Amino acid sequence: MRLRRLEPVLRRALGGPCRLPAGATVLVAVSGGADSTALLVAMRSLAREFGLSVRAAHLHHGLRGDDADADLLHVRELCERFQIPLQAARWDCAARMQRRGLRGEAGLRALRREYLLAAARRVGATAIATAHTADDQLETLLMRLARGTGLTGAAGMRARQGCWIKPLLHATRADVERDLRQHGLNWCEDASNDSPAFTRNRIRHGVVPALLEALHAPAAPAVVRRERLARRAAGLADELADASRVLERNAARVLARGLVETVEGPALDTRALAGLSPTSKRLVIARAWRLLGPVGAEAPGLTARHFGSFARCLAKTRAEVALPEGWRAQIERSLLTFVPPAAGARAPRGGSRRAGRADARLNVRYGRA
Repeated sequence: MRLRRLEPVLRRALGGPCRLPAGATVLVAVSGGADSTALLVAMRSLAREFGLSVRAAHLHHGLRGDDADADLLHVRELCERFQIPLQAARWDCAARMQRRGLRGEAGLRALRREYLLAAARRVGATAIATAHTADDQLETLLMRLARGTGLTGAAGMRARQGCWIKPLLHATRADVERDLRQHGLNWCEDASNDSPAFTRNRIRHGVVPALLEALHAPAAPAVVRRERLARRAAGLADELADASRVLERNAARVLARGLVETVEGPALDTRALAGLSPTSKRLVIARAWRLLGPVGAEAPGLTARHFGSFARCLAKTRAEVALPEGWRAQIERSLLTFVPPAAGARAPRGGSRRAGRADARLNVRYGRA
């Protein structure tokens, strides 16, 4: 069975940014929806061509009753039909979230990532594939622009980040449904995808149609106009990601030149930032924070407010910037250091944070990220 629209997209991704070494095992996250159903079938079709072993994983969240049971049944039957080994589990996600202080979609996403990482380690997977499409990329870009983002965020979702790969970012939801229907493949619809309680759904069902109408898009069926916009968004995200990588490499060189050892430990000589654009300065400071500040999966990211404080303080002889989790940045005689909270001090909790990088790694070897 060949999915003629999706397989060329998948082939380009597996030959490019999502490349995996021959003989690698890839774990496909399968919810039972159209996108993940199609990804699993397409990955299975191309597995021999790329020398890959395909496994599937499904997490029953214990939240949607009979609908969730139907999702699990669908995934089991799909894997049996195509002879794909399945890792499946049923978690009481509501209880787990309550115990750990997690909430909403972000909390569920954190639990899914934990489950998928554990499942990948069990089967020795090199990578975890998720079925995000160009439509998802469009929604992500709109959300980030509305909330405020820099160049890195404006680049949207990356095709690869550590062990996580998204090989369908240049396929549209319409491509997915056409291929599935052509072969009579069913999928499950999650009723929560229509709920206005979630920001992404409001973007999908409200903002995108309104944007197309406001732009006086050429006369064409709504699905075609949405497809075109999604493809343009996916292309733009790639260009911005390329630009971001160039700036990140330059920031890494600047940071390497500016690092000095002091009696108190490593510091950044802020004179290395002279002449840099505001964007480049932010990237260097962000890298310094990741290197010299808190580390691990719970390491918080810096926000626009923090970077604004740095911009006002860099030229001063002595200054201090309050940072997340009780940390402080100190600037003295052109040297920037990061100071942890005092022993025994309670770091402030709450608020949002960027996902740490530690959960983007598996304890196995994989190809270039």
